[in-house]
Amino acid sequence: MRNDTRLLLCAAAVALAATGCKSNTVEETTAAEETTAAVEEALDPGTVTTLGEYVGVELTKDSTVVSDEELETRIQSILDANPEYTEVSRAAEEGDIVNIDYVGLKDGEAFDGGTAEGYDLELGSGAFIDGFEDGLIGVKTGDQRDLNLTFPENYGSEELAGQDVVFQVTVNAVKEVSDAVLDDSFVQRMSDFGTVDEFRADLLKSMEEEKEELAEQALQVAALQAVIGNSELDVNADAVEQQVNNQLAYYESMVQMYGMTLDDYVSIYGMTVDQFTEELRTMVETSIEQQLVVNAISEAENMEVNDDDLQFTADQLQMDLDELKENYAEELDTQAMVYKVVNYIIDNAVIQ
Repeated sequence: MRNDTRLLLCAAAVALAATGCKSNTVEETTAAEETTAAVEEALDPGTVTTLGEYVGVELTKDSTVVSDEELETRIQSILDANPEYTEVSRAAEEGDIVNIDYVGLKDGEAFDGGTAEGYDLELGSGAFIDGFEDGLIGVKTGDQRDLNLTFPENYGSEELAGQDVVFQVTVNAVKEVSDAVLDDSFVQRMSDFGTVDEFRADLLKSMEEEKEELAEQALQVAALQAVIGNSELDVNADAVEQQVNNQLAYYESMVQMYGMTLDDYVSIYGMTVDQFTEELRTMVETSIEQQLVVNAISEAENMEVNDDDLQFTADQLQMDLDELKENYAEELDTQAMVYKVVNYIIDNAVIQ
């Protein structure tokens, strides 16, 4: 679960008392606002006893070279995700795609969610209730078939759970699935390019840009962590616990909106609440350390956030600047200062 780049981007939000990192969405704020409204005044996060050297820091930037093997692996993943579909006149077999129209009837009446047109269904995928896909084995284009089925007792809809229904199915096409081959035809099907060479060149450029972005993010984290490692910090343990508790309250409020408990939520990630709490504690401790160092350097260098810094931050978070200003003005300024300090360290670093 822990992601150090994410820690850098969320340092301000976590260190400032904890409504949770807000870099992904502004819609999920209600629970956080209700939670933080009752939060006591944030405790002093701590002090910087000794600020380490932040000019001339030695850093190593990750390679942005895309190897032939990496390129071929990406191409193969694209081929695997986009197989060829060829219409056939034979009877449908397991593994084929059948394009169907269907209407689900209960007691002779169509029920909600039981009707579709032009639906591509892979036979054997298990996407539909038991008996639906098996009932279409052997159909041909133009066939009509009634499927007498029963919804499982534990089906999500109370109206349909355990109920007998009839699906009236019309088969529009039967398609055979085969592995895609990288040729001009595939390229033209999947992109605006006409040839394999053009496709390869564009994909290589995209992968290089991805690696460059990841390398820059890793360098940002490494820059700040290098200074933290050279500094002596006195982190307030009470402030850590306060922010951990605030984070837990935020998550509990958020998951309740979706009818879940915190146990339900963390189990999705294969964790217990205790493990989740420890991850939060590590994140909060790291974020406070980042906050302390950023504050110390910004004060030492008399830094102030300007419009360019705010725009840079919005670009990094891939969010609209006006939206950030409207909803998260304080957090935006603080995160902008994080980036300003980090970029100062990188601009004055020795990078290998």
